[in-house]
Amino acid sequence: MKHKKIIIALSIIILIVIIVVCFIVFSKKDNSEDFAMQRPGMENTEWQDKAKTGELENRTRKNQTTTLNENSEITSAISENVELHATYYLSEICVEEKQYVEKGANILKYTNGTYLTAPYDCYIVELNLPEIEGKCLNSHYVQIESKNMLSVSMKVDETQINNVNIGKEATIEVTAIDKKYTGYITHIGSIATNGKFDVTIEFENDGNVMIGMTAGVEITI
Repeated sequence: MKHKKIIIALSIIILIVIIVVCFIVFSKKDNSEDFAMQRPGMENTEWQDKAKTGELENRTRKNQTTTLNENSEITSAISENVELHATYYLSEICVEEKQYVEKGANILKYTNGTYLTAPYDCYIVELNLPEIEGKCLNSHYVQIESKNMLSVSMKVDETQINNVNIGKEATIEVTAIDKKYTGYITHIGSIATNGKFDVTIEFENDGNVMIGMTAGVEITI
């Protein structure tokens, strides 16, 4: 009887030990699984944070702007030689060099009573004419420059030239009359000089700007 009690007690103790060991083993396993499940989530969150940071940096870089500034002398955007009527004879010169004439104004008169007139508002730059009563040849001309379409130029560094394109808007501030105009890039030089490309901007004159005035040119890229 006493022997049976000892066996029963030992059995109970062994059973308790087995239960405790199993509990400890399974507890460690659950903790490991929980940690394993939590870790990818933490790494994913960290990756998302980095991605958001990178996206913000990219947006910041895209939103960054650079303004190019330079002073320039205003010139005419259109300059041409108007040819005289070949075989006609010159009767009278109606203008002088550096004179401003409006569209349709008489520039010279032929002996047959007809006139050479200004094709648009312009300045008379040069008169290459025959003598009075002399015959007009193909080599004779009147050089004119438009007053309505003006241009300015600036030099753009080689590191920025890829950000500039034909048709891009520019701001022209004429200091003499304290007024701003909107112009557009019409020409980009294909060859650089000392690492800089010539860029031409044209704008429309409202009648207040004179050729030879100084203007500040600004392009935002």
